[in-house]
Amino acid sequence: MDWNSPQGVLRRGMTLERDGYKFYMQAAERASDPRGAAMFRDLAEQEVDHLKLLLVEYEALEENGRWLPFREAMDRSIDIDPDDPDLPGEEPPSDYELPVFTPEREVSLESDLAALDFGLETEDISRDLYAQGAEQTEDERAREAYQFLVQQEERHYELLHNTREYLSENETWWDSEEYPFFIG
Repeated sequence: MDWNSPQGVLRRGMTLERDGYKFYMQAAERASDPRGAAMFRDLAEQEVDHLKLLLVEYEALEENGRWLPFREAMDRSIDIDPDDPDLPGEEPPSDYELPVFTPEREVSLESDLAALDFGLETEDISRDLYAQGAEQTEDERAREAYQFLVQQEERHYELLHNTREYLSENETWWDSEEYPFFIG
């Protein structure tokens, strides 16, 4: 597969979103605080939404060679098991290692910071992929879908960055009054 073709970019994105879901669920299970676990679970759910969008657009391209308006694609009902999605085609080459958590790594603040660092890295990789897709396409529908995903990844990055800074400085997760600061 040409990994820079429209289907190639979508397939690479599917892998990132699937792996992002798995990672955030692991991070939620291993978080040292329920507030961190809730944040990681919310991010995992958003990764599934992105995965669904990418799958619907991929299928539309395969079926009729055209992108759907991204809002229509987002509204399509699609049944997917995020733990083991049936993704089309072959797996793209990977530039990153998913397991941040090992059985030896204890649940701790340091582990939470490592998870945030990995999350920042993967959100940046995803954002760059979608920005590249938006820049390279001449299809307006494709550009809208990619730009939506870029905005989503930038919001995730900001949340993770703000959380990491707060956690580093305060050595605790935020309280309910501080949380709105993290989400804008």
